Amino acid sequence: MPESGTSISSSEIETREALLQIVNSYIISQCLYVAAKLGIADMIKDGPKCCDDLVAASEVHPPSLYRILRTLASFGIFSEDAEGRFTLSPMAQLLRRDAPNSVRGWTIMRGENFLWEPYGEILHSVRTGEPAFNHVFGMSAFEYLAKNPDVSAVFDQSMRSISAQKYQSVADGYDFSEAPMIVDVGGGNGGLITAILNKNPQMKGLLCDLPHVIEGAKEHIRAAGLASRCQCLSIDMFKEVPAGGDAYTMGNVIHDWDDEQCVTILKNCRRAMEEGARALLIEMVISPRNQPHLSKLADIEMLIMTEGGKERSETEYEALFEEAGFRLAR
Repeated sequence: MPESGTSISSSEIETREALLQIVNSYIISQCLYVAAKLGIADMIKDGPKCCDDLVAASEVHPPSLYRILRTLASFGIFSEDAEGRFTLSPMAQLLRRDAPNSVRGWTIMRGENFLWEPYGEILHSVRTGEPAFNHVFGMSAFEYLAKNPDVSAVFDQSMRSISAQKYQSVADGYDFSEAPMIVDVGGGNGGLITAILNKNPQMKGLLCDLPHVIEGAKEHIRAAGLASRCQCLSIDMFKEVPAGGDAYTMGNVIHDWDDEQCVTILKNCRRAMEEGARALLIEMVISPRNQPHLSKLADIEMLIMTEGGKERSETEYEALFEEAGFRLAR
């Protein structure tokens, strides 16, 4: 408390309130999780509804749901009218399942226990350098996903939800005309290779990942109508990467691993590549000091969820490439 006779300036009050807004932001995130999990945006996409109207579809306690939506509306997510009914705001539109740039899957994953609980143990990671995920669940995140298909499905949906626009930007922004065959290493559910093949009908592709991932990827490749142009292959990228590609892509793969493991993956790619082939990495790049950027938040997630994974600066990427026998072109 200030001493008697002193006053707090308006700028000090604003600074304090700004800090508290950040401190309390997890409450907003959890409210968003509830709205996304219940599919509220889909229920009110055709017009305003009060919480009583949402009971049958969502099996909720109407007064409690009202408190959630009222809070979200105060931050511009949903909008409440004079009759206590809620409609979609521009941000709430993105919580719809069918929104072109939907973030519903990502929002749901952010509130699930397999992600939420490790964040509650973040201090363990800071004190030990070890992933809080392993501390909570007794195994790595990749092992956990392999053993829990339901959780893996949530993770898969979240990745498709958040990556579609990014991968389309890759397909639109890079000239693949001289790469008739693309090998996607650690290709996950196929979001990246699907975007590239759809943009380049002359190309063929090979999606490579772990066995339990490949099974789900095959379904997405078939659903995209690309089964005749894209094969799926189970591999261990730490042992070998298949040859024959003109371009080798890795989307959000390298950030999962420590430097030594990254160099192993890159060297395996380098050995598989023939003259003229290129490796294309799709990763965040840490912004300069003091500049806010999503990469710095993602880096904290790597600290908590992986054994040595991290987001890297351009200089750090250059060092990895050089050790693995690559040269950074652009």
